[in-house]
Amino acid sequence: MSTSLELRHLRAFVAVAEELHFTRAAARLHLAQQALSTQIRQLEDELGTPLFHRTTRRVELTDAGRTLLLHAGPILASVSAAFQQTQRAGSGELGTLSIAYTPTVAEETLPPLVAAVHERLPDVRVRTCEMWQAEMAEAVEAGRFDIGLARCPILHDDLESAVIRDEPLGITLAESHALARNPRVRIEDLGAEKLLIWPRVLSPGFHDRVVDSLRAHGFLGPVQEFENLNRDVLLGDARSRGEVAAGRGFSIGFASQAPSLPAGFAWRPLDPEPLIPVDMFWRPAASPVARTFVHLAREVAGSHDWLARSVIPAH
Repeated sequence: MSTSLELRHLRAFVAVAEELHFTRAAARLHLAQQALSTQIRQLEDELGTPLFHRTTRRVELTDAGRTLLLHAGPILASVSAAFQQTQRAGSGELGTLSIAYTPTVAEETLPPLVAAVHERLPDVRVRTCEMWQAEMAEAVEAGRFDIGLARCPILHDDLESAVIRDEPLGITLAESHALARNPRVRIEDLGAEKLLIWPRVLSPGFHDRVVDSLRAHGFLGPVQEFENLNRDVLLGDARSRGEVAAGRGFSIGFASQAPSLPAGFAWRPLDPEPLIPVDMFWRPAASPVARTFVHLAREVAGSHDWLARSVIPAH
């Protein structure tokens, strides 16, 4: 048997087999009856056996025809499913989406984004991984992750990015600290207090944005880096936690982190209120599902008013 058999021959055969009438089958396929008859003859020649008994009054399947019909339906259904899934993968509705994120976006920013993927793209598998900013850009650039979510990342020119959220920065200090009596803390009142913060090497862009924002408004104190790093940030470092609890310094945080503070600690907004952005970044050659996520993330940012004070940049 040669290899000239085409899907159109199978479709023609199935239409005739189900209709048992060449005229009706031709109309169903939007073909001229002669063209349909030609395709059936080509198929029978290819297989070397008749598929139909034809008389002037009726059309019937032969044993060979009934055998082919058992296989032809599943074959066409499988091909149709393959084409549909291929189209959906190409449009970003199917596949795997991997997201790397930093600890401070884990509670408020990441969950609505993942929930939107589950709701709008139910056939997309999501994989998320928490990591520090310094290694995240390289991981996205190398293709180990599709999307990065971080605050003030330092990115190479070969990554695309967009700000999807602005959050006002506040401070964490002991409830017994004199500044905790105020509903808002003026940055200049921090004076020579000690700032306890994660090591700059792990998140240099975010670190510098915080320190520079405080310095620009009158903070003059020393900066001490955490010894132990985990997703609990300040609370995960015993030494720094003890310093803050004893009133010998302060750390920084966002309103979304305040509910998780243990007894004895307080979160206060700052005056003026530094805005710290959350950046989303991806490769220019990102997969269709990653591109679809970028558009979806912009929609989520808009619906949640994450950028009420800014404009979402378009790419």
